Amino acid sequence: MSTPQSQRERAAEEYAILSQLAEEIQREINLAQSLIAEIDSTVVTLKNIGSLEEAKEVFVPLSAGVYVKALVNRQEKFLVNIGSNILVEKTLEETLSMLNQRREELVQLVNKRVEELNAVISRVQQLRQVLVQR
Repeated sequence: MSTPQSQRERAAEEYAILSQLAEEIQREINLAQSLIAEIDSTVVTLKNIGSLEEAKEVFVPLSAGVYVKALVNRQEKFLVNIGSNILVEKTLEETLSMLNQRREELVQLVNKRVEELNAVISRVQQLRQVLVQR
């Protein structure tokens, strides 16, 4: 039979573990949401490039805060990284389709992780009540 003290110790251990897990899940959600925003921005840019009638001067990022001016013409094909730094040429439609599929996967991941986070937070709140009881 466990004593109230040992129950509180176990609750404190579980509380610490679950609090850390909640932080990790939140970081993963934030990263996925950032990737979704990046995909959304890329889709808009690709559509704009695909609809160009004439060359347009744009700023191309080289690294953090460093840009170069470049002329961009209407493009029919794009190089897409498919993993392990392997690039394949895809049409605008193929590229947009791939990005939309990736976006949907990320949205599903976020939804799943939010559900998990809510369950963890609920348990953390239960443990907090146990710990504050005298």
